[in-house]
Amino acid sequence: MSSPAQVVRGARLPALPAPLAMIAGSLSVQLGGAVAVHAFGRATPLGVTFLRSVFGAVILVLVVRSLPRTRAAWRAALPCGIVMAGMNACFYEAIARLPLGAAVTIEFWGPIAVAVLTSHRRTDLIWVALAVAGVVLLGQGFAEAQLAGLIFIVAAGGFWALYIVLGRRLAHATVGAAGLAPACAVSAVLLAGPGVASAREALLAPNVIGLCALLGLLGTAIPYAIEMYAMRRVPARTFSVLLSMHPAVAALVGAAALSQGLSLPDVVAIAFVVAASTGALAAAARVRVTAQ
Repeated sequence: MSSPAQVVRGARLPALPAPLAMIAGSLSVQLGGAVAVHAFGRATPLGVTFLRSVFGAVILVLVVRSLPRTRAAWRAALPCGIVMAGMNACFYEAIARLPLGAAVTIEFWGPIAVAVLTSHRRTDLIWVALAVAGVVLLGQGFAEAQLAGLIFIVAAGGFWALYIVLGRRLAHATVGAAGLAPACAVSAVLLAGPGVASAREALLAPNVIGLCALLGLLGTAIPYAIEMYAMRRVPARTFSVLLSMHPAVAALVGAAALSQGLSLPDVVAIAFVVAASTGALAAAARVRVTAQ
């Protein structure tokens, strides 16, 4: 049986279904979000994002123990790292202001956009309309009091869409998770100035260092390695749809770990997004079966 280290390094794996891998990755990243919210009471979101990137890069270097060997891989890692920096910074600034489940649901407009732009079937517009309705319904509940949070999470969704596209290029240009370490290093370098300037000496506190080290594992090393694995096995559109469990998992983690309750309209909005994504995935599966 393969060890976790072998999985990340890209050793030969059992045929793990991409949906199961994505569920594990979703749980890891949303637990990381809950840890990040606790860290915000001790340091700024930008400072936490910076340290997360540092620890994520260190963990990946220690586990992977190799770097990309081709110029194409390095060219793919650089833009991916830039997008990761923007995505993570905007997301952490958003969840410092919005409930975790609500933030992830609104952010999901990015994967929806990728699914739409890479789809060739008109029936997908039904699922897209349902998902958009859910995002709009949820966003209205926070429009007045959390404008800054909404701006950050919408921006994070755009970066998420770019990450799906650029991440696929990185996944196919490298073996295992070899390309993730330099991408995380690029992210850390870009976030160093804003992170240190905003958090200052708080970044040296042992409890902040401990929480960010945990974030480097839960929020970076584990989910990004899993996503590299899944991106090699499914098309961009299907990968976007497989992210459909993120809003539901985020809502459950927010309620359990952060006591962030959601109103009935919020629950309905999240259900719209999850149902739309699940429907699109089922339709894609039927098309593949018919083609075979």
